[in-house]
Amino acid sequence: MQKNLHMNPKPTASLRQILKTTLAALTTCLALTQCMTYAPAPPPAAATSRSSSQSSELETRPGLGTQLGGEIHDSSTSTHFYRKPGGQPDALATFHYNDQEGARLMAESVGKATKHSGDFILIPGKLAVTVTTGYYGYSAFAHYRAGGKVFVIGDSGSDYGLKLENLTDHRLEVVTSIDGLNILDGLPASTRKHGYVIAAKSSVSIRGMKVGGKLRTLKFGTVAASQAATAFGSTGARNVGVIGMAVYEEDEIARRRVRIEENYLRGDARAFGN
Repeated sequence: MQKNLHMNPKPTASLRQILKTTLAALTTCLALTQCMTYAPAPPPAAATSRSSSQSSELETRPGLGTQLGGEIHDSSTSTHFYRKPGGQPDALATFHYNDQEGARLMAESVGKATKHSGDFILIPGKLAVTVTTGYYGYSAFAHYRAGGKVFVIGDSGSDYGLKLENLTDHRLEVVTSIDGLNILDGLPASTRKHGYVIAAKSSVSIRGMKVGGKLRTLKFGTVAASQAATAFGSTGARNVGVIGMAVYEEDEIARRRVRIEENYLRGDARAFGN
């Protein structure tokens, strides 16, 4: 038997080859299995606890925030507006909103609270505001006034809109923020962003907030369900309950210069090419 083994080495080579091939296959299979079943490690316990804590904090906060409803048609159009040199707003003002109890307590904390209905003057001589019920503006939410401030009384689950009235004899641009978010893009607000242009002695109605290029309705809801909390967590939720207006008066000289230049171009226009 020993002689046969020594005289016939081919089976031994084949066996070795089979074993080598099998081992390689097992290694490949193991590698594929490891790749297919790999999953990222779970977040650290501290991070998970912190996230849960923030969520719980938002859920327990009382009062109202602004959440977004369904998509609606956007009828706004673009126009040119000429801001004065320096880029700073001519006026800046804010007002607050909350539920009945919250608005009353906030008003009483700064002075003697009186209840009113309809619009209110946000910036004397420049801008009046109405917080309307429903995004089409059928009527107005009531509000408290105290210490020179306004506190609108919202109603959870109700759609609302904003009516901005220009009290001046010239055009105004009004940059609007709700809960610290710009009304035209849904991102953190800045006075340097664009706003709505309102003709002299006229008004515009803001029926929603644009997010991702789509206009969605405004609705009073919980702090946890607010757009600020949904998009930016507890950091964004710190600004719920406040609506701001940055008002720019137009640079009339710059606007007139552009119109005169346009008139010269139109004066030289030809009805026929030659």
